[in-house]
Amino acid sequence: MQRPVKKRPNIVLVGFMGTGKTSIGRRISSQLRMRYVDTDEIVERNSRRRISDIFAEDGEPAFRELESEAVRQVSKLQNHVISTGGGVVLREANMTELKRNGVVFCLTATPEEIYKRVGHQAHRPLLQTPDPLAKIQSMLAERHPYYAEVSDHMISTTGRSFGEIIMHIKRMFRKSTRNPK
Repeated sequence: MQRPVKKRPNIVLVGFMGTGKTSIGRRISSQLRMRYVDTDEIVERNSRRRISDIFAEDGEPAFRELESEAVRQVSKLQNHVISTGGGVVLREANMTELKRNGVVFCLTATPEEIYKRVGHQAHRPLLQTPDPLAKIQSMLAERHPYYAEVSDHMISTTGRSFGEIIMHIKRMFRKSTRNPK
């Protein structure tokens, strides 16, 4: 006879592109025996289009609407690790939904580290500019207040191994769920 799965809140990963949300999310979900879901993958599945195509054909506002719908879907889940797109924090309603049943971890990295990780990736529509590093710096400056406001915990991924980051998230998650605010 199997024991029932304990209902736990979600681990919600927010942060700028290239900070490790997907890589960390997949690994930690496996270690904690939680299911993994990515809001960007839901947007692509629901729209039957790649995110880069949505940006190119319909623009960022249309993408943000699809992203908010994906957030509404995943916020109803329990016992999941939810990886979000970097701009999910720009809409207060998104974060209200995600925080309802989740502990929010913001993964951060230096602009130079982010550029090293994703500056060459053609599927990053917001970085298709003559100076991607400058774009990263300006977007980080714009989004930092949002990340700081909505996050229960902020964790730098620059110069840290997956193991270190995951251990830190697991420790903080256990502490948060044992002693809810």
